[in-house]
Amino acid sequence: MTVLDQEVIVAKTRDTGTSAARACRRQGLVPGIVYGKGIDSIPITLGSAELRELLAKGMSHIHRLKIEGANFEDRIMVQAIDRNPLTGEIIHIDLHRISMEDKVRLEVPIVLIGEEQLASTGLILQRQLREAAIESLPTDIPSQITFDVSDMQAGDTLLAGDLPIPDDVRLVTSPEEVVAVVVAPRRAAEEADAEEAADEAAGEAAADQAPES
Repeated sequence: MTVLDQEVIVAKTRDTGTSAARACRRQGLVPGIVYGKGIDSIPITLGSAELRELLAKGMSHIHRLKIEGANFEDRIMVQAIDRNPLTGEIIHIDLHRISMEDKVRLEVPIVLIGEEQLASTGLILQRQLREAAIESLPTDIPSQITFDVSDMQAGDTLLAGDLPIPDDVRLVTSPEEVVAVVVAPRRAAEEADAEEAADEAAGEAAADQAPES
């Protein structure tokens, strides 16, 4: 399905200001703003169904948006989401109007596969980075960046520069930034040592109690 074939998400214009935003939330709506190259910023509101549709496919997805009350129907991407720090409820959303000819910068999820194979050998994968910042044309944006960790060994480090970035995409995250490391489970080693020590102690106790011949 192309962008032009997608269903249109409909938003409505709203008044600006804190009071207006609070009024939107009391009505079960989420205030937001649409901005981008070549347009004036447009304050909007979105219903719950429209919000779910915007968020269902991730931050890197391109949507078609129509704003009732404004002469706007164009391609947009979710740029930022503000949440209530206590409840996690979305309280504001930023939408970026994009041009298919201009490169955009955004973060895409890093998906690591093969962790089960590591676990089967007693190794642990410690994640440190879950998204990578990239820059590309909208048509070249990958939905995710996938890396197979099943062949990694204890002590191996996966850097952002090791990720398979498509030719038409530029990695913005520092190539030296650590994505994940593979470690041997310290607790398992400690438990094995404790078990071995306990067996030795039991053996020595049994030897001490054995009758002399």
